[in-house]
Amino acid sequence: MDESYLSVRTPVESEIKIEGSTFIANLFPVCEEKEAQSHLTNTRKKFFDATHHCYAYVIGAGRSLVRHSDDGEPSGTAGVKILSAIQSKKLSDVLLIVTRYFGGTKLGIGGLGRAYYESARKAVDAAEIVTKMLMHVVQIQFGFDQTNAVLHVIHTSGMKILNTEYTSDGSTVRVLIPPSKYEYCSLALSNATRGQVHCSIVDQTTVVL
Repeated sequence: MDESYLSVRTPVESEIKIEGSTFIANLFPVCEEKEAQSHLTNTRKKFFDATHHCYAYVIGAGRSLVRHSDDGEPSGTAGVKILSAIQSKKLSDVLLIVTRYFGGTKLGIGGLGRAYYESARKAVDAAEIVTKMLMHVVQIQFGFDQTNAVLHVIHTSGMKILNTEYTSDGSTVRVLIPPSKYEYCSLALSNATRGQVHCSIVDQTTVVL
């Protein structure tokens, strides 16, 4: 799985008109499917009188979750075209909805597909692209006598401290570590403290670089 991937920083809305029909594209950064579904619900409410709300979304560092819908348009003319626009920039963690107001003139299968792709691509081209990095959230527990050794490993290994909690006999630190560096950092902690300090993965998240 890729540890870094491209996404978008903020939502984008764009609009084009073709043969009387209006195509409104809304591009959203999303981290999970329920967030995408929430944006879909809100967009349908916002443009409640539209003819179609076609969409595609890609989620995950490895682009593991992919969905698209023609929402009543002829098969293959909308959702897959929107997905192609997303894939043209190798994006993930994004939802792209293209809302259509029918203008009375049929565009034909080819024309309709081009219209949806053009609308989606305009939004993608207008977006601010960012790089996201997949990270392990790692917990390290240690006594006060190991503080200097542990902090030295944290700082020299490039770990990022999220928070620190103090107890009567030591500290618990949560740090961010790229998955590919976890084994190295775990071994470094063990070596620096003569096997007295170990770490464990407690969660996974992404950060924008």
